[in-house]
Amino acid sequence: MYCVKCGVELADSEHKCPLCMTPVYFPELKGEKERPYPEALPVEEKVNLRGLNFILTFAVILAGVISVVADVNTGAGFSWSGLVVGALIQLYITLVFPLWFVRRSPSIFVPVSFAWCAVYLLYICIYTGGDWYLTLALPVLGGFALICTAVTTLIYYIKRGYLYIFGGASIALGALCILIEWLLHVTFTLPVHHIWSPYPAIALGLFGIMLIVIAIVKPLRESLARIFAL
Repeated sequence: MYCVKCGVELADSEHKCPLCMTPVYFPELKGEKERPYPEALPVEEKVNLRGLNFILTFAVILAGVISVVADVNTGAGFSWSGLVVGALIQLYITLVFPLWFVRRSPSIFVPVSFAWCAVYLLYICIYTGGDWYLTLALPVLGGFALICTAVTTLIYYIKRGYLYIFGGASIALGALCILIEWLLHVTFTLPVHHIWSPYPAIALGLFGIMLIVIAIVKPLRESLARIFAL
């Protein structure tokens, strides 16, 4: 006879395992109240999000309709409500639309969200009469889209090497800061002496290098893991 928990061989006279103190189970005896294992494992029910998605979809549509009606009733025609509707669509595509699907791959939904953001910024640029879309908004948004898509896709599919991923993303964000400042100067012809991008670029670059070094040096990584585990 053996213990049902740790597998230690037991004598016939023992009522508890001497190693783990688990009560001895005698399957040949009837009427035992306690069993080592449940009769059947509980089945986890999957949460159906379709009802919640329907409510959120209806709420977004209702908010958009109300804003359009309020805009038209002011007598100015269709003006500011386009900004509200665009923002609502952006919110819906980013947070609610992926919930309709079983597999929510970030390599699909993240670019879709940034694509609508590009359309929305184009509408804002036309609405305000600006000329900053092609020279500033589109390249900056494209840089953020590439970084976010790469990070979320690698985390979703690889599920390891997080320090390398976030370290590379931090360095890329630092380089993007320099690009943003250069595009601002090109678009709005700002004074050259107002330079700010090297500060976040250096900070983000050093932080990314630190993460990569921690990922490479195993003793350092294990030491930090023990410290933060405490």
